[in-house]
Amino acid sequence: MVTVWFIAVVSTWAQTEVPHLDQTPFDLDTTEVETIPLELQAAVEAMETGDYAAAAAELQGIVVQDSTNLPALRLLASSLTHLDAFVQSVQICRRIAEIDSSGAGALATMGFLHQNQGDYDLGEMYYLQAIGKDPNIIQAYQGLGWIYLQRRQLQLAFEMVTQTTERAPDYAPNYVLMGRVLTAQGFFENAKREYKRAFALDPKLRARYGILLQELSLRHRLAR
Repeated sequence: MVTVWFIAVVSTWAQTEVPHLDQTPFDLDTTEVETIPLELQAAVEAMETGDYAAAAAELQGIVVQDSTNLPALRLLASSLTHLDAFVQSVQICRRIAEIDSSGAGALATMGFLHQNQGDYDLGEMYYLQAIGKDPNIIQAYQGLGWIYLQRRQLQLAFEMVTQTTERAPDYAPNYVLMGRVLTAQGFFENAKREYKRAFALDPKLRARYGILLQELSLRHRLAR
């Protein structure tokens, strides 16, 4: 199953927090095989195995033939993002936005791409535009939350966490973000609880974020 979501990753506790974002807001659920056009199946299979170069090559051939094929364009934007092809990803997202003017996904992805490059001002602008089109696009709230955390605008960051919680209470990465915000505010026990909630909802997050909980507990001598 290819589920192309959005997760912010912090490097270490002590370093300046510049999240690395390794997925995009575009989502194609491959569990419903009948909904995947036949022409996209080879690209989807390549993405499922992590061969984003092969997927991108396949998808580029498709969009050359039909430059308005939105599912192919969305998957191409995702594949290019995984390949760190920033300029090409932005170009594809702009094309998507031209075709689907009512959709927020391309705007959120452009916010994601600019944030991943360290341009928080442009990232913020595109996320806010995405929310203006779709108030329920949680990836935009998450991206804004990490941007505001980076800027030490902690109240705004917490508001983004709250907006996500209201819309997707079981979205595990949101509780990692909440843990970071609470840590920055000095609420260490509360932060610990939120990290544990994130890991309970999605155990795979522990491998990526467990160091935050460990260092929080050691630094502030919190009981396990």
